[in-house]
Amino acid sequence: MEVEIISRELIRPAAFQRDQDQKTFQLSLLDIYIGVETYTPIILFYSTKKNQSNNNENTISSLKLSLSKTLARFPMLAGRIKGNFVHYCSSNNGALFVEASVKTSMADFLKTPRLESLSNLIPFPDLVLKEPLETAVQVAAQVNFFSCGTGIAMGFCFLHKIIDGTTMSTFIKTWALSNEGIVEKLACGSYEASSSLFPAREISTNYNDLVFPESAILVAQQKNCSVRRFVFDALAISNLKVRAKSQSVSNPTSVEAVTCFIWKYAMKAASKCKSLEVVGNGKEASCDDTKWGSLLVHIVNMRRRIQPPLSEYEVGNIFWTSCAYYEESDTDANLGNLETILRQSLLEITNDFIPKAVGEDGFETILSSLHQLGLAYYAKGSESFIFSSWCNMGLNTVNFGWNKPIWIATGGKPNESLMIRNIILLMDRASGEGIEAWITLDDETMNLLENDYEFLEFASPNPGITLD
Repeated sequence: MEVEIISRELIRPAAFQRDQDQKTFQLSLLDIYIGVETYTPIILFYSTKKNQSNNNENTISSLKLSLSKTLARFPMLAGRIKGNFVHYCSSNNGALFVEASVKTSMADFLKTPRLESLSNLIPFPDLVLKEPLETAVQVAAQVNFFSCGTGIAMGFCFLHKIIDGTTMSTFIKTWALSNEGIVEKLACGSYEASSSLFPAREISTNYNDLVFPESAILVAQQKNCSVRRFVFDALAISNLKVRAKSQSVSNPTSVEAVTCFIWKYAMKAASKCKSLEVVGNGKEASCDDTKWGSLLVHIVNMRRRIQPPLSEYEVGNIFWTSCAYYEESDTDANLGNLETILRQSLLEITNDFIPKAVGEDGFETILSSLHQLGLAYYAKGSESFIFSSWCNMGLNTVNFGWNKPIWIATGGKPNESLMIRNIILLMDRASGEGIEAWITLDDETMNLLENDYEFLEFASPNPGITLD
């Protein structure tokens, strides 16, 4: 897919009178030690009228103006990060805005989405910083006009240093409302909760590696990883929720049911790969080799679980990770058992970790949890899978003036120096019915998963998207 970059521009925040004229924001403990200096990509696809190409100039002008107004409401995202602070008073405040032209129609592209081409639709295709952190933009957007006025794709990159999934979705929704002129619904981003609940402390150890340890999620040398998109429709999810029920959990959520289903078949595929490697190395499988352990790490948004709950406008990496561990000789795990293990891990975050983490002993609680997470990652014989969910964030309702998106995607070029595996991202289908799963595994494991007929009974591989 050919994409031509027409322009690149830094959009500065508009003048805006806030209650407090704050120019510097001290990073929270979580942002300092678990914030990641890479970009998170997301792309929203919109079907437009046939004559949209005649209105591209007005569209760009409107988006630039509304982005400027939105940045003024999120000064901590318009500023630059230096050391453990965000500085909003520098001369290079703002977000990167890119205009691009796609040399194909949206209908043709979406018939069978080419996932490897999605990186062309975002400002930073390889998702890594190409400059020092103190000069890097935190927010970047690329407006892609498909040929013949057939559609617009809004591609975003958000620096994960202080921007988690909730902050990302809130910024996008606020920008869309601003572009529509719905100013009465606009709020301002705040960094108060992050900095007060999780105040900065000096730690000598790099704890980021305990949250996402390289040895657990990097692809082994001489191996590659693959990204695949699978869709679970409403009927499939309904059936999975029934299968995930047990005496312990009578009400599995859609996200939980899909998570456990993917976990079951991902660990089945990984276990088979491990067995094949043992045999391939000329070793005889022992009882220890057949005993399989798997760790499910789920990203948990703490905002709604903290009491009282925090607003989605509270900026920062306000998340933690739950750990569910499964160990069994037979990898054909019962879905109900996996759901029970997952639910228990989530309840431990809500009922145990969070009250302590925001209490007087919060610092010690966070460090202790990080140590335990590190031990779980390095448990003998365990294969770790990291799940993150963008479901129920309202991304499928984002309207910049072209109605709701017809598809929501993510994407980026594989970084050859840092091949990440065992990452699963869940998001709502644009239609609102069903869940899309974007799964990254090493090639051998992916080959087994995508050819497992039991898995494919519920998961549809990369179906096309139709323009309404």
